Amino acid sequence: MNDRFPPLKANLLVVDDTSVYLQMLSKILTEQGYSVTTASNGPQALASAKQNPPDLILLDVMMPELSGYEVCKRLKANLKTRQIPIIFMSASNETEDKLKAFAVGGVDYITRPFEPAEVRARVETHLSLRNLQQELQQKNERLQEEIIERQITEEALQKSNNRYSNLAESIPATIFQYGFHPDGSQTFLYISPACQKIYGMEPQTIEEKHISITHHAHPDDKLALEESLRSSVNQFTRWHHVWRIVVAEQIKWVQGDAILEKQANGGIILDGQLMDFTELKQIEEALRDKNTDLAKTLQQLKATQEELIHAEKMAALGQLVAGVAHEINTPLGAIQFAVDNLKTFTTQILPQLPSFFRALPESQSQDFLALLRKAQENQETPLSFKEQRRLKRSLIPQFEERGVENAANVVDTLIEMGIYQYLESFIPLLTSLDHKTILDIAYHLVSLQQSTQSIATSSKRAAKVVFALKTFARFDSAGEKIETNLVDGIETVLTLYYNQLKHGVEVKRSFETVPPVLCYPDELNQVWTNLIHNALQAMNYQGTLTIAIKQQDNQVLISFTDSGTGIPDEIKSKIFEPFFTTKPAGEGSGLGLDIVKKIIDKHNGKIEVDSVAGKTTFTVLLPI
Repeated sequence: MNDRFPPLKANLLVVDDTSVYLQMLSKILTEQGYSVTTASNGPQALASAKQNPPDLILLDVMMPELSGYEVCKRLKANLKTRQIPIIFMSASNETEDKLKAFAVGGVDYITRPFEPAEVRARVETHLSLRNLQQELQQKNERLQEEIIERQITEEALQKSNNRYSNLAESIPATIFQYGFHPDGSQTFLYISPACQKIYGMEPQTIEEKHISITHHAHPDDKLALEESLRSSVNQFTRWHHVWRIVVAEQIKWVQGDAILEKQANGGIILDGQLMDFTELKQIEEALRDKNTDLAKTLQQLKATQEELIHAEKMAALGQLVAGVAHEINTPLGAIQFAVDNLKTFTTQILPQLPSFFRALPESQSQDFLALLRKAQENQETPLSFKEQRRLKRSLIPQFEERGVENAANVVDTLIEMGIYQYLESFIPLLTSLDHKTILDIAYHLVSLQQSTQSIATSSKRAAKVVFALKTFARFDSAGEKIETNLVDGIETVLTLYYNQLKHGVEVKRSFETVPPVLCYPDELNQVWTNLIHNALQAMNYQGTLTIAIKQQDNQVLISFTDSGTGIPDEIKSKIFEPFFTTKPAGEGSGLGLDIVKKIIDKHNGKIEVDSVAGKTTFTVLLPI
């Protein structure tokens, strides 16, 4: 423990619902000479603190009836107890718990199991800080009183030099008269007995030895002090300066203030006071160091929160890997199939085409080209499997009656080519001697077009999934807000969830045109991911998900409504708390909605929830 802060014997209140810890802490602190009062729950603690306010409270976080956080809030809301320092105690070492402890007004956080020496040190430190704060407040009050007394003294000095001397010797500040003489010399003309507290010398010694005001100045401060005096004298303005002096190898802080008076002989007299500011400077430096430490801690907590958000995003991405892989493999499989078709065409069919067209009669050439055109026209409107089966059952008997050989195979081929109507005109072609070769060549030419179209469509689909994956996984280390189209982020997440959506979830979009929002897009994508993922789980991946975006005044409202089972009223107030989850072990960390709320708070927005059986809506409000 720092020698400047010896143990302060004081009244302490220890609050813990575990009797073992209560007895242990009481013993540790009593042995240090503290007067210890104990309480085993929140209501007892509140009653004890109000009846006999202690100097410091050690408060357990997790207690029945009232948690430590709630007890702290109530103490801070009471004028009688709000200044009492509170040290939280908990077995949890989580950053979020520590943040909450500081947020409700705690000054420190001790993690169990604790060392007695650590408890004693922290208690002594915060009692010392409280004592220093009280002393500082008292000193400030005394300072104000001294300033008033000095003003009264200065008014009295104008009336009587005798009264000036008497009053100067009665106040704790060092009163002085300091002369700048015409010959360039400087001396104290008068200095009150209080100078002994600053210089350690009697007034008579200072006056007789002609010690100047700069005599004991610290080497690093002497030039600035001389310049301050010279500037005030030259401009004839009120003098004020703070500097260090060295007396008996000790450094002290001194503040000097004076008004100037011109003399008939050309000299100038400074009438003023000197005050020892050493203790206040030490307190100021201690508080500055504490603030620096707190700032570093806050920065570390912010960095931890950002890492936690990124980790949650990667966890969500891990849950999507199987679906995303399927969404990429499906178009890749289609591309591979189309490539195989192209390879077959170029190696087996293409060499036959010159001889085929030379041998094809003119009349059949026209029908052959018409067949290809008809197939091309129907590529955009394919039939369902049910419609194809119905068409087959009606066409096969008709083709058999018209003498088409292997009518069933011919009908299958025509339907695969996309030819469903106006087949009567192709009967002559299909009953010719070479109809098998003609139909086979036509089928492969149509397959060539279908393969190229399949490659284009599948490539776009795969590219869309890859782009969505890249956008989602990106981590913006710059940490700067940018103007963002919210729809793009939501569509990115929906793309990644497509495999989970397509088999049983209907997604309804109601997107009004809204202006771009200045935000952190990566973090908002995490919000959309958590809300969509929770909605799907609530519906067991079967139901309707409605996503709406609209502008309301100077806000954008983004709502996610699912048709799931709803949120029970008894837990609705807890869903945004860290580590709260209703999912089975291993299926959720309980941090998802906590992170969502922190991200929304970071954007100065709000998140609301409304839930009944069969309809749950989470609404995010972001400022424009």
